[in-house]
Amino acid sequence: MSLEAHPHNRVLNHIALHVPDLDKAIEWYTSIFGFKRLRSGHVCCDRSTDPCAPIFRVYDSKLHKVKLAFLSTGNGVGFELFQFIDPPMSEPSRFDYTRGGVFHLAVTDPDPEALCERVVRNGGRKIGETVTPASCKDEEEKQYALYCQDPWGNVIEACSCSFEKMMANRE
Repeated sequence: MSLEAHPHNRVLNHIALHVPDLDKAIEWYTSIFGFKRLRSGHVCCDRSTDPCAPIFRVYDSKLHKVKLAFLSTGNGVGFELFQFIDPPMSEPSRFDYTRGGVFHLAVTDPDPEALCERVVRNGGRKIGETVTPASCKDEEEKQYALYCQDPWGNVIEACSCSFEKMMANRE
């Protein structure tokens, strides 16, 4: 494999999560994180009525029906929600940090603790303790982060500042 020496630094376009109940997930993510809906309804793709829909050209013939919603985060990154109808989504397993794939997604909030309290009050849970990722001697400059889960087991990190600020000038 030959890697480019200086590839273009691409922007994150969107992330997609699968959930067992699309309407509840839309309500949860718009209420808790303030994500905005990009369309008033949701999209339903059914192979029996639209076999040429793009999703059926990407995924195998076992997928027959899916509902989708398109949201947007505060900085314009897309946030898609998928509810697989046929075949249905299997029950999420308990969070396992040793599994492969996406580990978590992160949001920025000036008060991660308050955000996590909202998550917990609305069916989610906190994972572990609130941490200070960077070594910082100035109490006012400390950055904080914590992990929580949505009601469907997806892990979300809440950070008190941007990723660049948190990771820059670390020892």
